Amino acid sequence: MKRKLIAVLLVLLLCLSSAFAMGRVEDKPLERAEAASILDDLFCLADINPKEIEGFELTPRNLGYSATNGAVTSENVIAAAKDCTDLEELPNIEAVVNSGIMELASDNLSFNPEATVTKKEFATYVAKGLYGPDLELDHVAKAIEDKVFDQSFLTDEVIDRKTAYALSDSLKTRLETVSVFVTSDIHGNYMPYKSSDGKFEIGSVARIKDILDVQREDLGNANVLYVDGGDSPYNTTLANITNGDVSVASLNALGLNATVLGNHDYDYSFANLIRLAGNADYAMLSANTKYKEGHQPEGSGLYPEEFGSYIICKAAGLKIGIFGITDDNSSATTLYSNTVDITWDDDLTKSHEVVATLKNTEHCDVIIALSHLHSKNPALVLQERDIDISVGGGNDIAGKPTILGDNQYLINPGKHGEALTQVSINVLDGKAVGNICNQIFLTDAYSEDPGVKEIVNAYNAQVDAALDVTIGYNSQNLEWSSQLVRCQNSPIANLVTDALLSYFKDDGAQLCIVNGGGIRAKLDAGEVSTREVTSVLPFDNNMMLVETSGKTIWDALTNGIAAYPATNGKFPQVAGMTYVFKAGTPNELVSVTLSDGSELEMDKRYKVVINSFLAGGGDGYTMLNVLDTTKTMATDVNQLVYVRKTFMRDALEDYFKKHTSKDQPLSIHLSENRITIL
Repeated sequence: MKRKLIAVLLVLLLCLSSAFAMGRVEDKPLERAEAASILDDLFCLADINPKEIEGFELTPRNLGYSATNGAVTSENVIAAAKDCTDLEELPNIEAVVNSGIMELASDNLSFNPEATVTKKEFATYVAKGLYGPDLELDHVAKAIEDKVFDQSFLTDEVIDRKTAYALSDSLKTRLETVSVFVTSDIHGNYMPYKSSDGKFEIGSVARIKDILDVQREDLGNANVLYVDGGDSPYNTTLANITNGDVSVASLNALGLNATVLGNHDYDYSFANLIRLAGNADYAMLSANTKYKEGHQPEGSGLYPEEFGSYIICKAAGLKIGIFGITDDNSSATTLYSNTVDITWDDDLTKSHEVVATLKNTEHCDVIIALSHLHSKNPALVLQERDIDISVGGGNDIAGKPTILGDNQYLINPGKHGEALTQVSINVLDGKAVGNICNQIFLTDAYSEDPGVKEIVNAYNAQVDAALDVTIGYNSQNLEWSSQLVRCQNSPIANLVTDALLSYFKDDGAQLCIVNGGGIRAKLDAGEVSTREVTSVLPFDNNMMLVETSGKTIWDALTNGIAAYPATNGKFPQVAGMTYVFKAGTPNELVSVTLSDGSELEMDKRYKVVINSFLAGGGDGYTMLNVLDTTKTMATDVNQLVYVRKTFMRDALEDYFKKHTSKDQPLSIHLSENRITIL
């Protein structure tokens, strides 16, 4: 390993120095900055490069966010150690501080890099790093038990550099590291983009490549693994237009070992997903995805051979089992036509079978779960005590790992290509003894690999000509966030529903209901392009005009508000009506008023525009289901017009073409309120 070789050469060079010089240098007291560098090297941590942002010089660093659908802000990417920003050792200091091996001063801003370190302090840092700084255990006692150092070493005497390096070098002869890098929920974000607070650039898979390359050079390819928690292929304009090809090409270039199929991996046809698997150099795992009886292709088994249950990797003398499990409710969040031929085994039951195989048949030393189970991710870890590390796919949370059960790690990997998490598995005398977790936010403080950048740019160039065509004009900035479209009245959602209602005007459409989760981006003032419209409405949702009763409309709205205040995608955005609900347990729909001022009548029939996601019973809208025969079918809905292969974004594009010009850009009433919450 290059890093260890360099360390050995340095020791030899020092030994060749004169005794006088060695005494003057190596016997000097160890300072905290150099201690951080020794520990960073010992545990093979990737550098943490903070971003310098004006106005945040005295702001404490915040490690991630705990709210689903939160966002990376300036507080997440700035330096933790404010008094070290000019030091060469800053990336090492940030790595050991963020991992929890070393701590800041009580002001949560200062590292005190020139302060000396005692033997007891240095031994504690080594022990915490070795057995996992996130765990609540007596690290020092464990290190003494494993003969890393003895009790007599634990004094308040200031440690000198020679003694510190000797302890580190001694441990290196017994220690190996397996670096497991993690992403999840990339959702097609392969290019850099502006942070939510607009102060810095974040993202770019090309930045991941440079980090992986350094680790592979230091540790060897076999000792560096890269896994993903699912939902990578689609959901941005670039990814959707290329049918996921940009995703596979990029992840191939990064050397991904395995991913799991997330619910949004099914956002396009299953045939396309199989095609992507055929082009992937990595494993696409899903132990519980299977064909429905009688729906498998000729010659195929019940479980698609393109998607395995697990893979086995060997690293640092360990046998590491990696398995993938998909949310068994994935059909509820995609078009019914994409999953018409497949279903899923119960996710927790199937996981139990696979973990038993990995432990008892494969005899794995370490088991890693790629678990795209959303809110059930913790339940899986607590159920399966033989899982050592689980990647929380679909959680959309960034930051420190959650420690569960028998000191098991649930990784919170972030989303949208914003972060890369390093999980360093420490292998002492051939046995895995602890993990160190660090999260790297991919700002422009990290360089981009030219090769990967070229791959992404080449795909982006293919779609530019078709997408960068002006189709209308907008006079206002229409903002977007998950909170805006999934929890309240939203101007951009009002625009979308108005466009759908207008599209079916000649068919007598009166009302429109869409799920807020299908609206995915903001719309800036100025020229509006096909690219922007596609970003707002990326999903291939066909449109349908149905006739149904006021009672069914009432039931649909009741279903849509049920998850509030959670940022749930089923939250109903409407046109042709307004509604009022009272927040509580449960939430209670109070009234529905039509645009002419009349109240919704339970027995009256109305013509309503919906999308094919709702028409397939997605997000619990089974009262509108006229498409998916595997779910409860609607009994009170007549299908009037079903526009296939003309999507919601086509209606929005049509709306801009018909109703706007350069001289008369779109202007909507930003103060209009269609949803009132009591």
